[in-house]
Amino acid sequence: MADVELFSFTACPYAQRSRLVLLEKAIGFELVEIDLHNRPAWFSEVSPYGKVPVLRHQGRVVYESAIINQYVDEAFPDRPLMPADPFGRAQARIWMDYCDTRYLPAAHRLMVDRESPEKRATALGKLNEVLRFIEFEGLRKLSDGPYWLGVRPSLVDFHFLPFFERFAVYVELAGAAWLPECTRLRSWYDTVASRDSFIATRHTLDFHLDQQRRLNALRAQQQQATISAGVPSRPEG
Repeated sequence: MADVELFSFTACPYAQRSRLVLLEKAIGFELVEIDLHNRPAWFSEVSPYGKVPVLRHQGRVVYESAIINQYVDEAFPDRPLMPADPFGRAQARIWMDYCDTRYLPAAHRLMVDRESPEKRATALGKLNEVLRFIEFEGLRKLSDGPYWLGVRPSLVDFHFLPFFERFAVYVELAGAAWLPECTRLRSWYDTVASRDSFIATRHTLDFHLDQQRRLNALRAQQQQATISAGVPSRPEG
């Protein structure tokens, strides 16, 4: 057994977060790929939720990407990815939370509602509101550096990065766009997307579009199975 193992799924953006951080910190690790559509029976002994990513370090298990990444940064202090001062760390956690509680739900809602012109317009408006908040309340106020918190990358950058890699999917399928006023946001993405860790973990737009088609087909099958079983549809939200 390797000292550090990361259980991952190649298409999972959450697992990509943790791969990015391990690579950025130059930590040797064994990558164990799990097919989430056909999980091996033994995986339930590793992952209590049956999800990825899961980190196993010296036989001990840590899960949830944000927690994994903070654990890794503390357990391996070289090349730190969190600010040294308490206020700086608080700011980092605020923006990682913003990613999970504001940006990701807005992007998900757009993809869910993209087939309805009226709903898509509403979802686009919400996503654009989030993007402007990131630009004007986040990037422009936090620092003058190219990264989220300044001249060096942090956990915040790698928390958002996999989902901005997928922004091209939102553009292609749902009418999203890089807003012209969000200049710092676009510059941030261009900078962080040039890092070796991202180049080693990224996928093409065609890959992401294929994953979206597979997801759509799986949802359609699940919906049809629910209808065939006579189970009433559960409303979202």
